[in-house]
Amino acid sequence: MSDQFPPPLPPPHDDRRTGPVWEQPGPIGSRFLETVRGVLLDPTAFYRTMRRGAGLGPPLTFGIAGTLIGSLIGSLYQLMFMSAGTGFGDVTAGQAAFASLFSSGCIVIVVPVFAVLGMFVGAAIYHVMLLLLGAARQPFETTMRVVAYAMGATSVLQIIPICGSVLAVVWSIVVYIIGLAQAHEIPTGKAAAAVLIPIAVCCVLTALFYAALLAVFLGAAFGGLQQ
Repeated sequence: MSDQFPPPLPPPHDDRRTGPVWEQPGPIGSRFLETVRGVLLDPTAFYRTMRRGAGLGPPLTFGIAGTLIGSLIGSLYQLMFMSAGTGFGDVTAGQAAFASLFSSGCIVIVVPVFAVLGMFVGAAIYHVMLLLLGAARQPFETTMRVVAYAMGATSVLQIIPICGSVLAVVWSIVVYIIGLAQAHEIPTGKAAAAVLIPIAVCCVLTALFYAALLAVFLGAAFGGLQQ
């Protein structure tokens, strides 16, 4: 009988999964940095030991903190560039700096809200894809935890000037795939499909949208020339 059927999956609260460091006691700064390091540099080991179900509070807090740090540092870079005289039109460096500082204040309020929305929407999309692919071997909470830790850690990459934002987007895709594969204990191919198919669909829809706009614009332009 045991040769015909695979063994059942461990429950979400698997004693073998004791991580991440963020959910352990200790100084918050060191726990945050160690968790970021684990996600960015060794995501396989990180998600292999991540608790599948221990509440959404800690991962959501980590996701918000990482996203906020990345956004604030990105805004600081913008402030530095504007202060150096890279403003537009007649806007002086001082005015540009004030505008950037004001936007930084708005970031503190707005980013946490959009971070939470982004984590829930992203996790919902990936979990639905896993269900469609027959690969959702754990509940939604597990997928949510994968997304929250991935988003929080990769957002910190925005501290890298110029290319940080692009690097954060690219590496987040890689981390999502690895995280879903390890947390749900599914083949990497299915995890990749769950992440990449929505991205492909979004790209196709965006291309069709801009193609339609271009067609309307060209139609109006040719119509004007004929008149």
